[in-house]
Amino acid sequence: MSAINRYLLTTILFSLSCSALAELTIKEGYVRGLPPGQPNTAAFMRLVNTADQDVVITGAASNGAELAEVHSHKHHHGMMSMEKVDQLTVPANGELVLAPGKYHLMLINLTRPLRESDEVLIRLFNDEEELTRATLPVRSVLNER
Repeated sequence: MSAINRYLLTTILFSLSCSALAELTIKEGYVRGLPPGQPNTAAFMRLVNTADQDVVITGAASNGAELAEVHSHKHHHGMMSMEKVDQLTVPANGELVLAPGKYHLMLINLTRPLRESDEVLIRLFNDEEELTRATLPVRSVLNER
């Protein structure tokens, strides 16, 4: 095989492998703004996966909190509670919505008071790498839809 053919084959294989990589974006996201003195809050968003394979999220981080965890609401014997979720799967060519009363990203031990129109960086990971990041506005709890 000539050097040119090897180069072309390598280029084609590389482009095919890159197109198979997951592409995850955060849309319509915001962080819930609460009254001063609250140590924790939540972030909500729509996660969109444009790849032909599922994307598994196993971690999160934020510049607005010491810890970021995915949580879900659970109903048990008439009581509602929150529970940490070890991973979320965003389906291939699909989406997953994090919304009040459903899956959400808990921001625990806020590093500063969050005021209406502040911005918070959110980063989502799998076991190997950062999948996506977005800067989300803080929206007062009074303005949630």
